[in-house]
Amino acid sequence: MSESPVEAQGHIVTLRATSSLEEGVRSRIQLRDFAVVADEPAELGGTDRGPNPMEYVLGGLVSCLTVMIRLIAAERQLRVDGVDFDVEGDLDLRGLYGTAPVRPDFLEVRGTVWLDTPEDPDRIALLRDEVYRRCPAYNLYRRAGIPVQLEWRIRGRS
Repeated sequence: MSESPVEAQGHIVTLRATSSLEEGVRSRIQLRDFAVVADEPAELGGTDRGPNPMEYVLGGLVSCLTVMIRLIAAERQLRVDGVDFDVEGDLDLRGLYGTAPVRPDFLEVRGTVWLDTPEDPDRIALLRDEVYRRCPAYNLYRRAGIPVQLEWRIRGRS
């Protein structure tokens, strides 16, 4: 059985990304053996051939939360059969363009987490709190002062 990167290197793992400009503002990003494209819509100077960087940042948040839900649910022997996120974040483009002294990143992220689970809502609340405590991406947002307002709902319950 092979060691995980964390076991192989102690408690620190180093992640790496490379990027090359292609056309307009589109870039090709290499992450391990995965190549992805980041671009902007035409109105922002792009060719709209891929998600924009902030869409990736938002996607990184929900995918990291999803991983943490699965890992922590397994640790706590909670049955979670499915997880879906529906989130959105607001950007003030004046910050990106430098036309006003406003932050260029997310003003707020909000949405809903849907869980398919037979577990009691109190146990899911404990899961949520531990996910928030341990999720690296969520904590990046928190330390950046970006409010993340997520409503956790158990599918089939109000």
